[in-house]
Amino acid sequence: MIHEDELLQKIRDGDSASLDKLVVFYYPDILRYCLWHTPNRQTAEDATQDTFLKAIRHLDAYVHRGQFRAYLYKIAANVCIDYSRKKTMEQLPDDLQEYDSHLEQIESDANFLWLLRGLPDEQREVVLLRFVHDLKVREIAEIIGVPMRTVQSRLRSALKRIERDFGKEER
Repeated sequence: MIHEDELLQKIRDGDSASLDKLVVFYYPDILRYCLWHTPNRQTAEDATQDTFLKAIRHLDAYVHRGQFRAYLYKIAANVCIDYSRKKTMEQLPDDLQEYDSHLEQIESDANFLWLLRGLPDEQREVVLLRFVHDLKVREIAEIIGVPMRTVQSRLRSALKRIERDFGKEER
């Protein structure tokens, strides 16, 4: 695991090698997040780049209160929202080839995508952050700006709905 505090301080001091390490370490996760929240790979790559540019531009204002990863996800969420305001976005891309190789298991499971599409946006968001991006409830609450209990409630509701819908699909 990367030592965030040291790395961030080196970046603040102008160490470009540390900046490269930070980007290389977090880029795949942020890109994957943006792929789920934008209509195509090009837009996701642009959103990912904007996320890192904003994070670095405002690094001096960043106060270390949790994992830097959660801070990046929050920026990525806002960047994706900005992109969606500029263009009408699809809920999830239909072209499964747009996803990177890390999502092959999800890509091959059409039921998973079908079940996700059946969820309200707020529930889909927490399911993706929890199970695809493997974030903790606390981190999800920080990213989407709601209390932890709200995240837990949305997860419970989503899982109940998925279980119900999956049961219908099996019949």
